[in-house]
Amino acid sequence: MRGLLITLVVAAAVLLALPYFVLPLVLDNLVASDVQDRLGLAGRPGVELESDPQWEMLLGEFSGGSVSIGEADLGGVRAEGVSVDLDPFDVDVGESLRGRAAVTEEPVSGRVRMRVSEDEVSRLARQNAEVPVNGVELGRDGATVESEASLLGVTFPVTVDGGVGVDGSALVFRPDTVRAAGMTVPDDLADSLLAGTAFRYPVEGLPYGAEVTEAEAVEGAVVLTGRVSGVDLGG
Repeated sequence: MRGLLITLVVAAAVLLALPYFVLPLVLDNLVASDVQDRLGLAGRPGVELESDPQWEMLLGEFSGGSVSIGEADLGGVRAEGVSVDLDPFDVDVGESLRGRAAVTEEPVSGRVRMRVSEDEVSRLARQNAEVPVNGVELGRDGATVESEASLLGVTFPVTVDGGVGVDGSALVFRPDTVRAAGMTVPDDLADSLLAGTAFRYPVEGLPYGAEVTEAEAVEGAVVLTGRVSGVDLGG
C-alpha cells in the first residue's frame, strides 16, 4: 500500500512537472516552423519564448521571446544576422496544440534588429555613391569612406568622414568632413565630394513588414533596428 502511494505521488509530480519541460519546446517549435514557412527560410530559425513567472506559460501568457533568423537577404541587403525580440503576448495553448500552429490571442509586436557587415555597406556605397568608393570603415565614431579626387590632372586619395542614419526606410550615409593626406582640399572640390559620397539605400523585405527606424555604426558593421507589429503567428 505504501509503495503504491509513493508511486502515485511520483507519477503526479511527473505529470505536473512535464508541461514545464515539454510545452516550451513544443511552442518554440511551432513558432519556428511558422516563421520558416512565412519567410521562406532554408533553415529553421532559433526561437526562445519566455514566461515570468514560468508557470504562466501553462496559461499561455508569455512575457516575451526572441526569434533568431541568422543570415538573410532582405530587399537586396545581405544581413549577417536578423533577430526579433517579441513583446509580451498570449497564446491559446489548446488551439495551438490541436492545430499544430502557434495561435496568439492578439497580433504580436516586437523589435527587429539586423547587423549589416562593413563589406556589405561598402558594396551598397559603391552602387549608390556618385564618386569612386574604394572602401568603407565602420566604428563607434561613425563611418569613413575611402575615395579619390582629381585636381589639375592629378588623382589623389581622399577620406570622407560622416555618420549613418535612417531616412524613411532607407539606410543613409551623411558625410561631414573631407581629409587628404598632406593636401588642402579646395572648398568647391570638398563640397562636391561631400555631396557625391552621400548615399541612401532602401531597406525592404524585413520580417513581417517591419520598418527600420534607427541605424548605429559599430566596429565592422551597421546595426539597423526597427519595429514590427500585427504579426499573426497562426494565421
